[in-house]
Amino acid sequence: MNLKNKPALQTILIALLFFITLLIWTLWQFHFNYMVSMYDTYFHSQRIYEIRLAFQQHTLPSWVNFNTFFNTGQAVNGMYPDFTLWPFVWITNFLTPIHQQITIKVLIYALTFIVSFLSLNKRFDSRNAVLAASIFALSGSALKDLTNEMQTGTAIVMIFAFPLLFTLKDAVESTKIDPPLIIKTALLMTIVINSHLLSAVTITIIVGIFLVIETIIKKNYLAWGNLAIAALLTVALCLPIIYRVLRISKTGLLAPFGKGHVVSEPIWTLFMTTSWNAKSTISVASIILLVIVLIGIKKEKLRQMMPWFLVELVLILFSTNIVPWGLLSKLPILDTFQYANWRFAPFLGMIPLVLILINFDQKKARFIFIAMTVLSYGMAIHTAYHDQFYKTAHSPIVTEYSKTIVPMNNSAKITSTGINSDTLMRTLIPDYAPNSAPLQKGSDGASLDPQINYLISHHLAVTPTKDIPLTHTATANSLTLTAHNVPKGTIKLPVFGYRTLNYQVLLNGEKVPFKIDETGFITLTNQHDYKKVDYQITQIQPTLYRPLIWFSFILFGILVIMLSSSKIKNFRQ
Repeated sequence: MNLKNKPALQTILIALLFFITLLIWTLWQFHFNYMVSMYDTYFHSQRIYEIRLAFQQHTLPSWVNFNTFFNTGQAVNGMYPDFTLWPFVWITNFLTPIHQQITIKVLIYALTFIVSFLSLNKRFDSRNAVLAASIFALSGSALKDLTNEMQTGTAIVMIFAFPLLFTLKDAVESTKIDPPLIIKTALLMTIVINSHLLSAVTITIIVGIFLVIETIIKKNYLAWGNLAIAALLTVALCLPIIYRVLRISKTGLLAPFGKGHVVSEPIWTLFMTTSWNAKSTISVASIILLVIVLIGIKKEKLRQMMPWFLVELVLILFSTNIVPWGLLSKLPILDTFQYANWRFAPFLGMIPLVLILINFDQKKARFIFIAMTVLSYGMAIHTAYHDQFYKTAHSPIVTEYSKTIVPMNNSAKITSTGINSDTLMRTLIPDYAPNSAPLQKGSDGASLDPQINYLISHHLAVTPTKDIPLTHTATANSLTLTAHNVPKGTIKLPVFGYRTLNYQVLLNGEKVPFKIDETGFITLTNQHDYKKVDYQITQIQPTLYRPLIWFSFILFGILVIMLSSSKIKNFRQ
């Protein structure tokens, strides 16, 4: 980019404004020494904490969580895709735990802006591209993930929102076998699958609809070839997470809460319950942009804009009860969507920006975007302040010494030592527990049985005569539980066991047999009475797992190199 070029200089200044603002916000957050947390933030912060500890111990993250989620050994990290999160954790591991969490949010947010700009800049004027990227980052789901509820999986997907949008459109409309397009599609979908599985399903549904429409209208079947080859490559690239999920799932897992019943709202709710940083509805910024497009629409641009209108319309419809979710929720995978708008609405913020860029000439689009950018900065600052203070005015600061319980739907201010606190009821969940674990009646799968919760939350082992308090220490792949005055006979530890995973259980350093009881807990037999006893449980990762990671990593690198090769770019069949 030529610095003597006025448009280039303006583009750089607009980008600098964004990064300076982000730096100020980051330093502001750092000085609190806590992170405002709510809802899924607790879930994802403990996932990050588990990966952090593994990397500090120079080992791969465990499939089960021994350091978090009440030390139950639940397969949260094993079942939730996390490979795209690993680089963020690795490069920030020198920070304190809570500053690391804040920094990861900031890095994801910054990359959302950078990648959005680079993708738009390939197709539109650079100044308009950087303004559009600013608006996208300063509103909707990107802003919500930064200042409000942290959901790292979907946030990483949104980094690549525009590349996904343009690449998949090209793939659906492709009329030749196109190796660069195939590779690009495979790489992008690999990132999505290794970040958030249900986002991959959502994207596949939308692409599938338009692929069928394109095939019917234009009788074009080569697009199927491109996407089929890309799908095969994606499977190869995703073998580690596929293997991990299948291996754990063979045990039999509890269904997600609300399985078989996808909640969907009327279409008016999508527009009437919105906010500036909306993620499960359409954002105010997107509504304003759509209104501007509809008012100033040009007939000569209508044909070019129609595919984009249709994509936005389909996303809106699938976010509401206009689509028969009562029927679709009976289908496998779709029955785990829980709320329709959670899956489709986060993608509603891209199309309005593209429509502005297509419908208006560069000067008019720039004028609209400048006004929207100014508004976005004001609203983003207001939102950040509101989320930092107003929503958490009476929220407790959680440390390792905290005793006050934080109810499931309450917010809190989490410090470095409070990330895995036992006061956070949001992390006492049935997610990915063995399906033999009993659930609370009437909870629709959202809570474990109260007796099980009691044992877990109080770290109690069960013997035929009494419950025994336990203390614990943990590494990335093992948990050591210490008990005193333990009688001879069976003892049930508050640690979940998965029948398809390999464990080693030591009693005072000696290997002992164990079983998994009807509630999913690891149970063993004490041969003697003990004044003090240590039970060490180690989950041993399958030997195939590490080679699969290396295979996928090397293949990913080879495909990236191939994509940048001039030979592959010139190849067409």
